[in-house]
Amino acid sequence: MNEIAQRWSSRKFWAATVWQAVMVLLLVADHLPVEAFQSLTWLLLGGYFVGNVTQHVLLGRQ
Repeated sequence: MNEIAQRWSSRKFWAATVWQAVMVLLLVADHLPVEAFQSLTWLLLGGYFVGNVTQHVLLGRQ
């Protein structure tokens, strides 16, 4: 599998995308305050970043 296909088939990527979409829908439906949306988005991005860095360190990739 080439590098582009690997990036788009990542479970972490799709999980983060789905959860962000859920949060956007909750925000639009007025079930989630803007401040909570912002905090959750930063946590989601941070978790995604930490997960990728950890995976690369553990697997020895660059």
